[in-house]
Amino acid sequence: MPYSGVALCCVLTWPCNQAFAVSITCTLKFLYIRCMAFSIIVIIILVGILLIFLEMFVIAGTALLGILGGVAIVAGVALMYNGYGNKWGNISAALAGASVFIAVAAGFKVIQSNKLAMKAEIKSKVNTFNHHPYQPGQKGRAVSELRPNGKAIFADSNKIDVYSEGEYIERGSEIEIVKITHNKIFVKQFKT
Repeated sequence: MPYSGVALCCVLTWPCNQAFAVSITCTLKFLYIRCMAFSIIVIIILVGILLIFLEMFVIAGTALLGILGGVAIVAGVALMYNGYGNKWGNISAALAGASVFIAVAAGFKVIQSNKLAMKAEIKSKVNTFNHHPYQPGQKGRAVSELRPNGKAIFADSNKIDVYSEGEYIERGSEIEIVKITHNKIFVKQFKT
């Protein structure tokens, strides 16, 4: 055990004031470094728990944060076993497992409460027309050649894009609307 060696060093150097001061300083530095290492291991485990929580509830789907979190927790617990023995290793493993379980349970509870979900509904639609000014059967005139698409004029005198059903229609021909699909007007040549 490292503490017993440091304590023995302190006892043996008691008669010499300078040596005693140096041994006390060494002992305090050793304890400071040992406590600092403990704190760093705890921080590694806490960062791992945080990364797993972020993976599950904030940045879901990447798996990178979850893997890094798992590696950090395993590394922290392994360092705790290696540096502080079975007692502290078991305590850190149990606390890390319980913390991950609590974080996941709390996250699911928040998700089920719908506090993070948007509740607004989108009721409108894009590119829909309630009233189309052109109807099947309506007659007009081709103002350009239709091969298969071109321009035509109907009763409102606006030039609009129309599509023939595959046949060539000459400019100036009388045309009739056959169907309107997805806001495309399909026409055929009107034969009198």
